[in-house]
Parts: sequence; structure tokens; C-alpha cells
Amino acid sequence: MSKRRLYTWIGLITLAVFLVTSFVEVMERRFADGDVYPHYASFRSDPLGTSAFYETLERMDAFQVRRNIKHLNTVKGIDGDTVLLLLGYPREEFPDLRAPEDSAVMKAVKEDGARLVITVNPGLVPEKFLPSTTEEEDDWMERRRKLREEKLKRERGDDKEESEEEKEAKKESEEEFENRMDEALGNRLMKDLGFKVESLEEFERPESGWELSPGQSLGGKKMKGGLPIWYSQFRLEDLASDWKQVALSEDKPVVVERPYGKGSVVIATDTFFVSNEALHLEPVPDFLLWMLGGKTKVVFDETIHGSRESGGAMKLIRRYRLHGVFFGLLVFVVFWAWRSASPLAPGSEELDRGLIGSGGAVAGEETGSGLIRLLRGSVAPGELLQQCLSIWRESSRREVSPEAEKEIESIAARHKGDPKRFGLVQAYREISEVLRRR
Repeated sequence: MSKRRLYTWIGLITLAVFLVTSFVEVMERRFADGDVYPHYASFRSDPLGTSAFYETLERMDAFQVRRNIKHLNTVKGIDGDTVLLLLGYPREEFPDLRAPEDSAVMKAVKEDGARLVITVNPGLVPEKFLPSTTEEEDDWMERRRKLREEKLKRERGDDKEESEEEKEAKKESEEEFENRMDEALGNRLMKDLGFKVESLEEFERPESGWELSPGQSLGGKKMKGGLPIWYSQFRLEDLASDWKQVALSEDKPVVVERPYGKGSVVIATDTFFVSNEALHLEPVPDFLLWMLGGKTKVVFDETIHGSRESGGAMKLIRRYRLHGVFFGLLVFVVFWAWRSASPLAPGSEELDRGLIGSGGAVAGEETGSGLIRLLRGSVAPGELLQQCLSIWRESSRREVSPEAEKEIESIAARHKGDPKRFGLVQAYREISEVLRRR
């Protein structure tokens, strides 16, 4: 390999290392700032993240803290000493939160005595990331969306050509679809646990938020210590008899707790009180400790913010149907490698060397271009003179006397015998002088 090509490769590798290092540095700073993560995610370190709560518990010897990025129905490692935190569940998606019978979370709560805490993101900050779902759930949601669109068309009268009997049959099929959806995915958590989340019809939020009044938790105990300031406009309604109203805003419950088998469930209509900003400005440690329920294993769920274990590149390709792009890229690489290995146009060894036929006519190249081609072909320095002479003999139409030919061979042999003392340039000049005299 020539020095010029070696230096080119070294430069390209250095540039690639610099670009990759710069990219990693930028991404590390971006992730450190936390703005790439959803609001109320434990990865997020800005005011609307919950990393301060996570890291505080992590540094305390009394707690074992971890994050969950697997689907809630398949999460493992939850036992009777575990509290699972779903902090900042999107309000719009809350009605579709389900509790199937085979749910690992609900089994751990009901049979092992674990604790489930769900806080709602009331929409005061936008949710750019929705809870992760399976392909089966996505399919059912899409089918329900189409049914609801058909229902809206009927209500607007866009399908007047249908008879009343046909409309009634479609309405019944929608109800059946909801039942089949519950059977396939599990009942809604609101339905199973008996509660609803409703917004105030008309409200004016105080500038400093609503002050809460204490209620009663499980066991009839009254909340001790300070309660957080409430900024959510949502209240809990239609509560089943098992629910205890832990905290109230203007006599309406906003934090409730109930037993569920051996364990317990907590629902709160706000999440700001666990944010980094709230822990800095208005912390409520007693309330947060009560929320943990005396458990020592704390699991922060991140799947509700759209974060989940991908399972590798091939799984992502299958999930997002990128097979065409993948095979197209593969075909492109194969053709690129083929094109780099050999020219697409037909040719021959003589043409590749810049010659046509045995007569030795140069095809579109001068002597200087031929020399450059030889250099680019990585000819060894010790063979360069002989290679030049070989091509010259094939291409030259000039008659050379035997004496001149013998003298040229002598010069070439002297250069080959001691190339350091009798260099290539000197040999080339002497051969040129011989040809000039003859």
C-alpha cells in the first residue's frame, strides 16, 4: 500500500472516530439534561421528572430500587415486599388501563401482598409518549377506532341509505365488540376496582393549587404529617365501598386506597407532588413514605411513558414492518461490493493496462497517465522500473538498436542490484539519455 493511500485511510479513520465521539458526547449531554424523556419519568432530571425521588430512595440502605421496562403483564420479581409505582399515567389513556386475570402485577398484589400505586398526569404538561402496548392491543384499539368512526357517521346521518334495523344491528355489534375486547385483553382497571376519574365541570384553579384535607387510610388511620398541594382538576367518583378516602380537595376525594386480596392499591389524580420541582419547593416526605406502604422494594415503571425493552434490531424490524428497507439495503450493499470489485463494462487485461492489441497503441492515455496508473496500482518500488520498461516496449513503435537495448538492460540490472546507491530517478534519467543519443 502506498504512503498516500495509507495516509488517506488514517485520516478517514481519525475523522470517523472524531464524529462518533462527538455524537456520543452530544447524546450523553442531551440525556443528562433529561428533556428526551417523558414528563414524570424517573430518567428525567429536569423539574418535571422524578429522578430526584428515584435517586433519593436508591441512596437509602432501607430500599432496593429498580426500573421496569417490560410489559406490565409480564413483569417479574414482584413479591409481598414490593411497591410498583406508575407515576404520571396519561389521563386520556387511563380508561384503557386493564387488569387481565393473568397479569403478573395483579397476581402479586392479590396473592402475595404487593402494593400498586397509580398517579395520573392530568394533562397540565403534554404527554408526547403513550404507554407501550402489544401488537394484539394495537389491533383491538384500531378496530375499536373504526367502529367509533362508523358510529359518528350514523349519528351525523352520513349513512342514510341504511335501514333502522341495520343501524340497530351495528349498535349491538359495538357492544358485543367491547365485551369481546374485555375477554381478550382483560377488564378495565376502573371497572374491576370500582372507581371513575372525572374532571370538575367548572373550575378555577387557585394560583397556589388546592389545599388538601386529610381523610382515612386502611385500618382507619388518619393521615399524619403534611399533605401535598394539589394542581389536578380531576376528582375520583363512583367509588366502591372498599375504597378509603385518604385525601380530599373541597370534600371530593383525590387520593384513595383500598385492599385488594392480600395487597393494596392507591390511586391519586395528580403527579406533581413526586416531581423534582415539588421535592425541591414543597416536599412532603411523610406522604411519600405512606405511599410506599412500608415496602422495601420499589419498582418505577417506565412502560407507561412508552419506554420498553426492544428485544433487538430484528424484533424492531418485524414490529414496524421494515423488511423491505432491510432487504433493499442488503441488495444495495451487494451491488456496491460487486461494482467495487469489477467494472460493469466489458474489458480485458490489455484495456485495463491502457493498451489495445499486441501492437501496443495507447488507448486514451499519455506516458504520464500510464505512470500514475502504475503508481496507483501499488507496484512495489523494486519492480517499478522493470514494469515501466515492459510497458514501453509493448507500446513503443520506435526501433531500438541491440547496443541500446543491452545498455538499458545493464542500467536496469545495476538499479535492481543496489537500488539505494543507484536510485530509480537516476536510472530513469540514464535510460532516457541512452534513448536520446540513439
